[in-house]
Order: sequence, then structure tokens, then C-alpha cells
Amino acid sequence: MFSRTTTLKTGVQRCKALLPTALALAMSSFGAHAATTTWAPTHSHAALLKTVSTAPAVAGSAPVTHTSYVVNRHGLPQVQAAVSPLDGSKPLHVAVSLNLRNADQLQAFIKNVNTPGNAVFGKFLTPAQFKAAYAPTDAQVQAVIAHLQQSGFTHVSASANNTLVFADGNANTVATAFNATLKSYVENGRQRFGNDSDVMVPQALSGVVGSVIGLQNIEHKHPLSYLGKPVTQTATATTQAVATVTHSPTEFPAIYDAGSTPTAFNTTVGIITWGDLTQTRSDLNTMTTATAMAPVNVKVVPVTIGSLGEVDFSDDPSSDMEWNLDSQSIVGTSGGVKQLVFYSAANGRGGAADEELTDAGITAAYNQAVVDNIAKVVNVSLGEDETIANQSGTQQADDAIFAQAVAQGQTFSVASGDQGVYVSTGGEFETNAGVVFASPFSLSTYSVSEPATSPNVISVGGTKLSTNGGVWAGETTWNDGVEDAGDGNNRVWASTGGKSLFEAAPAWQATALGATTRQVPDVAYDASSVTGAQIFIAGQRYSVGGTSLASPMFVGVFARAQTYANNSIGFPASMMYRDFPNNPSVLHDVTSGSNGATVAGKTYGYTAATGWDFTTGFGSLDISKFNALAYTWGNGQPPTTNPPPAGPVALANGSAVITQGSAGTSQQFTLLVPGGMTSLTFRTSGGSGDVSVYVKRGAAASSTSYDYVSAHPSTNTESVAIRAPVAGIYYVTVTSPSVFTGVSVLGSFN
Repeated sequence: MFSRTTTLKTGVQRCKALLPTALALAMSSFGAHAATTTWAPTHSHAALLKTVSTAPAVAGSAPVTHTSYVVNRHGLPQVQAAVSPLDGSKPLHVAVSLNLRNADQLQAFIKNVNTPGNAVFGKFLTPAQFKAAYAPTDAQVQAVIAHLQQSGFTHVSASANNTLVFADGNANTVATAFNATLKSYVENGRQRFGNDSDVMVPQALSGVVGSVIGLQNIEHKHPLSYLGKPVTQTATATTQAVATVTHSPTEFPAIYDAGSTPTAFNTTVGIITWGDLTQTRSDLNTMTTATAMAPVNVKVVPVTIGSLGEVDFSDDPSSDMEWNLDSQSIVGTSGGVKQLVFYSAANGRGGAADEELTDAGITAAYNQAVVDNIAKVVNVSLGEDETIANQSGTQQADDAIFAQAVAQGQTFSVASGDQGVYVSTGGEFETNAGVVFASPFSLSTYSVSEPATSPNVISVGGTKLSTNGGVWAGETTWNDGVEDAGDGNNRVWASTGGKSLFEAAPAWQATALGATTRQVPDVAYDASSVTGAQIFIAGQRYSVGGTSLASPMFVGVFARAQTYANNSIGFPASMMYRDFPNNPSVLHDVTSGSNGATVAGKTYGYTAATGWDFTTGFGSLDISKFNALAYTWGNGQPPTTNPPPAGPVALANGSAVITQGSAGTSQQFTLLVPGGMTSLTFRTSGGSGDVSVYVKRGAAASSTSYDYVSAHPSTNTESVAIRAPVAGIYYVTVTSPSVFTGVSVLGSFN
């Protein structure tokens, strides 16, 4: 056994000897307090709570003492397996979150920068300006680094904005640095570990260190998506009357009334992910090809902590669905973005490596998106029980990162959750012959998901969408009921909403709703796998739902608004809560459905109502009307429009080109024909779809203005033959009422 007191004294002595002169004063009190083992608390509390019970003495024997553990989350679930000390050499990768400076001034700035008419309205900070005004100082960072190094941690480094310090260690170094012990047990064949005592730091670092993340893997962020069935046919939304059917992501703009509003061609969007993105990028290319969209400008940013490097970015097939859903939904709803940036966490590997997953890497990925400050809107389709996020200190760390994003004019959109009001239990219920019956927890105790509860993010709930001829026909609260989760457990699949247990209501909710705590969600979009998105996964279309669909849809809609307003809109929450009640035409108010479960004839959870409610917030947004309103939240400069259409493609005699187009669009071509030719022919063939060809000499051709036409039904084999053509430029238009891809276009003369 080692002595934490002795080890700490020795480490402090070495630390003081090695510290730069500039830090000597900062650490001077550290030695004095450490010598008497004076520790200060942080926001990171025990993940495992220990209870000791003593059985009464039986005649002839002494009393028996029994130690048991519960998980420090909503409901305090009992650990069923045997608990023992974690192997002291078990590698751990931690992220130490440092407190921001001038917190009150930061909140005042966040309010002012998003208040029209204020002197600083729209004057968002750069990362350098934020660091200078509000981030921990270099001296504070170096003091934390020195303490970690002297406690035995290695590969210690700090984030560029000074808010996180990363390090590699083990249970022994954690005991030395944070006066905390770790325990482990096996659950479903996997090792779980967590600290069974609060995390502390020497008194000299009190007020500097906010929390320490990475000390437990019992609960961590997980995707919020719901896989449905393979899709055997597409374009169902335009062929049926009022119906609940799945949709290609490219159909959502028409359904939610994008009209003539621009795409998000001038706005960069980020997505928080983990692992390898090769399959996701391949499936995104498949989707854009199948829907005749332009290829997406993609960037992948690996986010490492400690010594975790490229070797840890292995593929996680179980999560490919999530990243595919995020990327394809964003691209389809937005109509195309300037750039799509994947922030991929190194240690975020699920599947067989799930035991290595902690929140440290995910928080680091949030932070990297803020440090880079290139993504105007960032999607997060991840969440976990709010209680354990709060108790582990993850919530505190995430809030600080999102606050910097708001100060910089960035918006994080977060899926509210897929388990209705039962996030803490994973929404799990027991059923018998399809009938839901009482579960081993209080059905009246509700919980919500973090980071959706942060006051510095937009929380997006779920609806169930109906369409009529390809346009919006209605929405209800998403609640698919209790169904098999695919892992042998039955869960309620519904839009998460409710009240935070820890976050105070931001001013915009306190004013609009009279709230005292943060309430979610803010808005909502389609989330049911029955009416959700047709997503390519390993080349096959599947219906996929969940609030992991709803959040990317909001991202796509808001990215359009940002392009329309020249990326000048800041974090929109305060303006949403100010303006939405007075502009009801912007919204699809959802007034029916609930987000709980029905057990023994009683329905639990919250019920939708007129106006804002706990199931879908304000409801979904009409894209055209939202753009017109959101434009007023920007700098007032003339709105950005779509890029001018590319000029017609010049054909070369006898050389075919391949073209494609989305439903109802046209592709333009020209061919310069010299004098003296005896014949001129234009042909199309191959690919998919049903194209028509219009030809006109000297001016653009269209279905209403042409000299020649070939429009046979149900085929791409079209031909226009012209005898003794007059010299000049011939304009060719290829069009189709449906998506067409891989069509060959040939012009030749003799």
C-alpha cells in the first residue's frame, strides 16, 4: 500500500523546486497546505456512492458489516456485481476543466452581443479575444500542469484556449493528484470503473480547477438515434396523400417550405463524432450522388487527449448510423453547406471497446470546435443522464465551452433525447404480451439529458410528421411507445423534455415562460423512424429517426438562415423566445401527444399544448418565414442569395459528358456548330431517371421555348436529329420531373 499523504508531500517538494519563478508565488501556498493534506473540492463528485450496513449479531457470532454501491445518478441504481479497487496501473486519460475568469462580465457580454441596439451587438469575440478576457491565465494553466506532472501524470498538455488540461495517468496518479479512489466491477462482460470519493485538489488550485473528467465510464454520452427498417422504395412523400411516410433528406426543404430561400452554401457546419469517418464519408457521397447534389466539402479533425493518437481512431460500426444520419440530414435539409467539419474524439469508441469510452474525449471535441471557430453551427446528437453529468463535473466543463461558443457567435444544436421523461433509466420498461407494466422505478420521477439542458445551446425535441403531396400536413409529439431496442430491452422512444435539476433558467426563458430552471426543448423536428429520414448506411437505405434526426434538421434550417444573413446571427435563443410568441406563422405549433408512457391505463410525462411546451418546445419552423424573421437578428446587410447558376457546359463534337440533376431541375449545354455541316444530332442515354431534351439555336432552351424536343416517357434514351443545321450556337436543356443521375449527353455534327 502507498500513502497518499507521503506521496503528496514528496511531489509538492519536487514541484516547488522545478516551478518557474513566475509560478512560485502562485504555488507558494500549495506546499504549506499540502503538508497538512488540505484539499479543496471540485465539481467532480463520486460516481459510485458507498453504503455500509451492519447485520445484527446472531447468537455466538459478531455483527456482519456489508458494503454496497449505487451509481450516483437519478434513482441511485444498485450495482449488482462485486466491486473491488481498480487496478492501480489501469491507464486513464483525463481532461481537467479550469474555471473561466470574470464569469459575471462574460454573462453580461453574452446578453449584450445578442441584443439589437446594444453597442456591442453582433461584435462577436475571436478565440484570442475570449482567451485574453475570460479564459484561465497561462500561470494558472502552468500551475495545474505542474501539479499533474509531479503527481505522476504524463503527456500533460493544455488546450489552445486554456480551458482544458489533458493528461495520461492511472488509479495511483489519480489518488495522488486528486485524493480520490477508484473502484471497478464487471457489467455485461465489460469492465466498469468510477471514483467512489469526491475529486479534490490542493488548496492553491481551489477556484482554478473546476472538474476532472475521465474518472468513470459507467455513464457517458451515447447517440440519440433510432434505426428503423430498410427502405425498399423512395420518393413516397410526393406520391401519397396525407400520410406518415419516410423521406429522403432532400425532401425536407420542400416539406418545411424552403421555397426560394438560399441554401446554406456560405455557412460552415460542424458535427461532433468519434472514431473513424471513412464509412460515413463514403455513404455521404452515395447520398449526394443518388439525389444529384454536389459533392460535399468535408474536413475531419481528429481530437486527441493525452497520448491518444491516430491509432485510437478505429471504426465504430455501431455509431456509423449516427454520423450518417447527422451528415446526410444536414446536407439534405440545408441544400448544401460551405464545408462540413467532423470533430472526431479519439477515445470515443463504442462496440467492443465501449469500456474505454468516457466523456473526456467528447468534451475535448466540443472544445476543439470552439477553438477553431470555423463552424458557425455545430450539431451534437449525443446525450446522457443529467444527474451523472452534473455529479461528474462534465456539465460544468461543457457549459464553459458552450459559453465561449456563444460569445464567438457560434450555435450548438443538441438533440434533446429519445427516452421521453425517463433518461436516467434509459427509458427501459418491462412488457408482457405487448402490454407495458410497472417498472422498478418511480414512474412519476422524470429526468432529462445533458448537454441539451445547457443554457448555451439550442435543445431540439422530436415530432411525428405527416405530409400531403410532399408538403407539410401536420405534426404531433414524437412517441413511438415502448418497443424493443434491438438489445433485448424494451424502451420508450419519445421526445425528451422537462426541467433541469441543476441549470438555472436563462433570462430569455425566465422572461418568456416564468421559468426558474432551464426547460427543454426549445424547438422540434421530425424524429419518428416511421416518418423519419431515408439514410444510406453501408450503401443501403434505412429509415432512421430519433432526436438525432431532429437536431441536424434544425442545423440545416438555421445554416440556411445564417447564409441568408451573411453569417451575422449570433446564438438565437434570446431572440427566439422574444419573437416567436408574436410571430406564430413562423411556427408549426405541436398541440397533441405526450412524451411519457402509459402504464395500467395512466399516461405519464408531459402533454403537448398550445404555445411552448415540454414535449416539442415551440414546435418546428417554416423555413421561408423563419428566414425572413431570423434575417432581422443579423447585421442588416443585404441578404446573401444563391450563387449565380453556372454557365452552360460546352460540348465538344462527338464527346459525351455525364450529367445529373435533382427533381424538377435542368442542366444546360451548348454546342458550337460551324457552317457547311450536313447533320447535327443530340442524344441522351444511360443512368437513371426519365429525362427530356429541348434544343434551341441562338438562345436558351426550355420546356416552353425550344426549336426541337425529345420527350419519350419512362426512358433516358432521347434523340434530336437536325438536317443541314444552320451555323451557330445550339442550346440544349436536359430536364426531368424526378432525380436523374449518370445520364450521358452527346452532341455531334458531320
